[in-house]
Amino acid sequence: MKITLSIALPALALTACVYVPADYTAGPVHGDPKKIVERIMYEQPESKRPEYVEVTDDYVEYGAGSKGSSRETLTGYNHSSKKDVTRLYYRTMVEAKLLDRASLKGHWYIVEPRTAQGRKLADVYVSDRKDAENFIDALMALRAAVPATD
Repeated sequence: MKITLSIALPALALTACVYVPADYTAGPVHGDPKKIVERIMYEQPESKRPEYVEVTDDYVEYGAGSKGSSRETLTGYNHSSKKDVTRLYYRTMVEAKLLDRASLKGHWYIVEPRTAQGRKLADVYVSDRKDAENFIDALMALRAAVPATD
């Protein structure tokens, strides 16, 4: 039985990018969770990597860094800057799903922090499964450290 090119190409395209849930339950964090989160955020592929990451006790802020502008005034130049960022509040997260993604462009693990309603808060691309698991552990440790009331 011969498979024609017109049948094989669409089938190949459908399997070219597959997201497979990977079983993982967060465990104890090994190291400083803030440093782990910062490192993993900066190690994403270039097209996904933020220019700016700040990990605080309440959230992770990441994005395009600061956008500056200058204009001349009577007293000299006035400089202002604005950050184009996203904040991921630990209190909002209840879980982080781990997906295994294989595609023609490579193999990545994707960590998806999610709300209690199942809404995805972010996609974080990680090249190594152990790093992805450490990232989940760090996020959940930071979440557990947030005071119950605020």
